[in-house]
Parts: sequence; structure tokens; C-alpha cells
Amino acid sequence: MPDNNSKKLKKAIRSIAPGHNVGSEPILLQVDNTLFRSGKQGIIFTPTKLYSYSSISGRFSIDYENIKSVSPQVRRALGNAQLGIVLNGLNFLSLPGMTENYSHLRDIVEWEGIPILADLTPAILYFSVFLHKAFDCELVLERESDPGPPPWYN
Repeated sequence: MPDNNSKKLKKAIRSIAPGHNVGSEPILLQVDNTLFRSGKQGIIFTPTKLYSYSSISGRFSIDYENIKSVSPQVRRALGNAQLGIVLNGLNFLSLPGMTENYSHLRDIVEWEGIPILADLTPAILYFSVFLHKAFDCELVLERESDPGPPPWYN
């Protein structure tokens, strides 16, 4: 578990979940989406809620009990692939660092009976399977229709 008192995590909480009392809850997992690891964009998991922020997909939070589906997707921004996971067919979790194509991740994903789809890496599929099992929600593997250009938030 990340140290709630670390300077980097406090900065991440202020950026990803401003106005929420996240610091009072244990942080179970922090995903840092920044190139230089500043923590200003990414995902924070607490015991009851997921908080997310990226400049391309906006800021949102959702209670785990309200997550009904997860869907690994590749969206395009200015011609560049943006890996991520769509929650409930609506919210896009931008995960640009999930580009790994390790053979052991590929083996685990295939062992789960999930085909490795074009453009999707074993890392993004593995994380999607993890969320699907953790939240007991539907895993949607069909490619979504084009959501249009970013930003992908309201």
C-alpha cells in the first residue's frame, strides 16, 4: 500500500481527487500516468472508490458498487493510440503506460480464455480482467464505436 503521508501521494490526491477527503482513507493503489512520475495524473483506489484524472479523459470518481462493466479499448488522439479502460461504457481510464507485451502476461490472459485483440496489449487486458474480477462486473471485449476526438469527458 502506498504511504498516505508521502509528498508525492499528497500531490496526487490534490490533483486527482480535489475536494474529496481521500487522505483519510487508506490508499490501496495509485497508478501514476505521468512521464516524470509527478503523480498529477492517474488513478487512485481506496477501499470503496476509484478516482481518476487525466487531461485527455477528465476527472471523475465512482463507487465500486456502481461499476457494472469494464472494457479495454484503444482510442486515438491526434493519430496516437491511447490505451485505456472504459467503465460502464462511459468513463475512460487513460492508461498510457500499459504497453507491456510480456510473454508471462500474455500466457495469463490466454489462460483466462481471453483472446489477445489487435491494438490491445496483454498488460491492459490483464488489468481489465483484474478489475472485472475485483468488482464482479461484466468484461466487454468488443471494440467500441468511435467516441470522436478528445477530450473524452463532459
